[in-house]
Amino acid sequence: MHNHRRLAVLLLVFATTVPLMALPLQDLIAQALSKSTSMQDLEYSKQKTLLTIGLNQVEDELGIAIAATNIEAEYDATTNAYKLSAGSAQAGGLQATFTLPNDEKTTIIVSTGSMSTNLTTGTSYINPALGVSHTLTYGYTADNQKSLLNRQTEVLALSTYESSKLSFTTNLYSQIASVLENEKSIKQTEKELADLKTSLEQNLSLKLIRKESLVYQAQEQTIKMKEATLTNLQATRELLLRQFTLLAGFAWEGVEDIAQPNLSFASNPSGNSSVSLKALDLDLAKEELALKKAEFTNKSLVLNGGVSSLVSSSATDALSVSASATLQAKNFSAKAGLSGTYTYSTNDFSPSLSVSGSWNNNPTLASDALTLQKLENEVLIANLAYQTALNEYLQNAAALESNIAAWNMTHALQRQSMEYNLALLKQQQTLFEKGLATKADVDDAAFTVEMDAYTLASTLLDGLKLENQIRTLQI
Repeated sequence: MHNHRRLAVLLLVFATTVPLMALPLQDLIAQALSKSTSMQDLEYSKQKTLLTIGLNQVEDELGIAIAATNIEAEYDATTNAYKLSAGSAQAGGLQATFTLPNDEKTTIIVSTGSMSTNLTTGTSYINPALGVSHTLTYGYTADNQKSLLNRQTEVLALSTYESSKLSFTTNLYSQIASVLENEKSIKQTEKELADLKTSLEQNLSLKLIRKESLVYQAQEQTIKMKEATLTNLQATRELLLRQFTLLAGFAWEGVEDIAQPNLSFASNPSGNSSVSLKALDLDLAKEELALKKAEFTNKSLVLNGGVSSLVSSSATDALSVSASATLQAKNFSAKAGLSGTYTYSTNDFSPSLSVSGSWNNNPTLASDALTLQKLENEVLIANLAYQTALNEYLQNAAALESNIAAWNMTHALQRQSMEYNLALLKQQQTLFEKGLATKADVDDAAFTVEMDAYTLASTLLDGLKLENQIRTLQI
């Protein structure tokens, strides 16, 4: 019953105040958002950023490279024939390189090696070769900087867009409230001016005052001052309407159906996007520190192996194999290799073993320690910034809860006042029908109800701005 009565109040109030061409507030906001060039720019900027992030997140795929070297055709006078060849004894021919999409930098090379074909006799030879390289890293190998930076960029782009959108609608609510408050002041001033003129005319007709008296002059002066006030309010209205058009992108036609704001709110212990950005800054600082430590302490083992055939029209056929392992660290490097050649015609195998290494006393040890200390300090600073952002969020959440409670109290008291004023209007109308009240009593009561409509609209707009504050804090 209480909700039905409140709805009756709202319907009566709005029916007596809004213009016939007024737009529902929701439609007005949607139209302004679609026509705002600043919001269009923000939308394009957001989409551009998200596309860039999408490109950065594309996973590496199998890489394939094809190469052909030293391809030539030459005339051989001894055989009176043309010979087509590719490559040399050291390298060349047709080669395919396969790079696997893993963190071990695995590479597979397949090659024809040197090859030749006699176009007349059809005699040909080929020296196929296969090579493999793989790297094993001991220590911290993960690199999350790219994903963290992408996430940071995404959070910043989305939160900036949503915050700007809410800021735009909040400014629009404020502009609408200013226009309505101006309309209310104009109507109040017009009524006060009309009452003053009526009172003066009645006093003159009843000969309670004379035009030559100081009382008459004082009332006329009051009327002139009220007229000046009305002129200023009307000039202000023109300015407010121009400001609305510039902000919204279309002319003011009035507003209706201002919705009840949704002020339900519960603080998030993890904070919002501002806190998340500080958390990502902290993760990036930790990641940079971990990568720098890995640069100083990690060791890598590079494994290489291959097999190739040695065949030609004038040389002995043979098979060559090789394998090597290289251990690398910041201040030393050690390599061991084994290779051998097997000759088919002599059934001989010629192995070869090689060992090499290097070491330095790491003269940058002092600067490396200072670099690590600097990065550790940056982690501490980032952690402090994160804790500060979280505390600020919790403080803002507590202040917002207090503002919500204050608005609910104001709205409840105003609703009670509106219902009383509406009941008083109905009573005055009943008394007027029975001859127990004057037309002026009814008009005054109706005017109070009309003014309540403007007060209600301002209160609801304040609530919607408060709702935007809630949504901003939740982004």
